[in-house]
Amino acid sequence: MLLTLLVNLMIGLYLAMVYLLRRHDKSFLVWSIACFVFVAGGCAAGARAYIDQPLLTYLLADLLFLLSPALVVTGLVLFLRGQLSARSRQQAALLLTLYLLLLSMLYQVNNASTALTSLSIAVVFIYAVVLLKKARLTPVFPVYVLQLFFALHSALMLLQFLLVMPLIGEDYKAFVLPSLQWVLLGHVLLTTGTGFMLPLLSFSLTENQLLRLTELDDLTQLLNRREFLKRANQTLLNSRRQQHSVVVLMIDLDHFKLINDRWGHAIGDLALKKVADLLKVGLRTSDLIGRLGGEEFAVLMPNTSVEQAAFIGQRLCDRIAHHAWEIEARPVKLTVSVGGTSCVDALRDLTELLKDADDAMYQAKADGRNRIVFGADGT
Repeated sequence: MLLTLLVNLMIGLYLAMVYLLRRHDKSFLVWSIACFVFVAGGCAAGARAYIDQPLLTYLLADLLFLLSPALVVTGLVLFLRGQLSARSRQQAALLLTLYLLLLSMLYQVNNASTALTSLSIAVVFIYAVVLLKKARLTPVFPVYVLQLFFALHSALMLLQFLLVMPLIGEDYKAFVLPSLQWVLLGHVLLTTGTGFMLPLLSFSLTENQLLRLTELDDLTQLLNRREFLKRANQTLLNSRRQQHSVVVLMIDLDHFKLINDRWGHAIGDLALKKVADLLKVGLRTSDLIGRLGGEEFAVLMPNTSVEQAAFIGQRLCDRIAHHAWEIEARPVKLTVSVGGTSCVDALRDLTELLKDADDAMYQAKADGRNRIVFGADGT
């Protein structure tokens, strides 16, 4: 037990130091508090050999033992979502109240509170596994390792519950069982691993987010101009090697300046975001889409015929034109003009394709807007 407390104390200090270096990330503060809470619970439980105060050595100790993993999960929620919702706080308060009610009824029965707490902790760690699974984070390696640690921790607590259950009401201290000593050793190893994996998860995600910031447009979360051109050139090169046709589309919002002038740039930005969302839904996963600037978007469609691109482009026009646009309670009318060009032999470079698609897009505007037009070289 002493080794377990020392490990938790050291990891708590380590996480507290990380928090001091990353003050914006409160999850590290919560995780460090979780370790200190476990140490306090261990000290209270250790006092059973010296004082006969069940309220302190059983009820308070078991409460602290449960609060520790609960705080770990709280830190995860803060890390993933930035804050605890009012509903989450209400649910946590309700579950904690239920646990306290049961604990107050059982703490004077030998080993009963230990069994209850073991089962409760197992449930908390299972919830942590589900929470990470739903988050769909990248990179996945630290996520998978943490899920494994939490799952093993849950399994250990379930094993502890099964070992303690037959001893409920018996005048025999559960933690003198050799099998439970192995459970405590497993707890030490898993706590140590978890303590080091939590910062690794945070640092990996931060690095990944910084990388994405260099690739994505801040407003629409589409590829920015530089990243789109980079990936489009690579896709064009691959298509040339495989002798596949490529279609390039240029998409421009019609009369967008009027929206900015009438409703303001904040409404215009929201309109751009909503159009970008519709473009993501309306295009295929194999298509590259980026925001080149202002209200202009570009799409590169590999291994696509003019007929296929014309169908998809017209469907996008119709979807945007018929969408019930109401932004911040303001009715907004939006349409797009789309210009396209095709490269059958893949010998034309990207700059030429974008220029031809841009010329075709202006022709679509001249023809009345809200339509797709292919240039002379688009067949």
